[in-house]
Amino acid sequence: MTEFFTIALLSIMIFYSFGIAFNVHKTLDKENAGKLLRKLFPLYFLWGIVISIIAEIMFLYEGLSLKALFMAIVAIGFLYSRQVLVPQLNKNRDLASDGNPDAKKTFSSLHFRSVSINIIQMVLLILILIV
Repeated sequence: MTEFFTIALLSIMIFYSFGIAFNVHKTLDKENAGKLLRKLFPLYFLWGIVISIIAEIMFLYEGLSLKALFMAIVAIGFLYSRQVLVPQLNKNRDLASDGNPDAKKTFSSLHFRSVSINIIQMVLLILILIV
């Protein structure tokens, strides 16, 4: 069952990153893409938190402490992204839209951090599956 949750989470992450987020920007104008993603990202991160915590508890119950640790890191990444990065990204996107050049740089940096966390999480999920 833990393998199911791990594969499900990895699949959701891949689909969201390369299916939804990529195509939203290609399909919608900048303003509407931003509005849609502001609704979707918190939900995406919330589902990631829930699924990763359930899987972590299951790994602990099965005595698989290394996999539980990896899944805990994944959960923390989702929590940090949802509670810290999303509000900062939204704030700086708004400021950048108002013409603030510093906010645009900050947004880019925060977005890079968010993408980096997502990639690290995917690598950890793959490690869980192959270890």
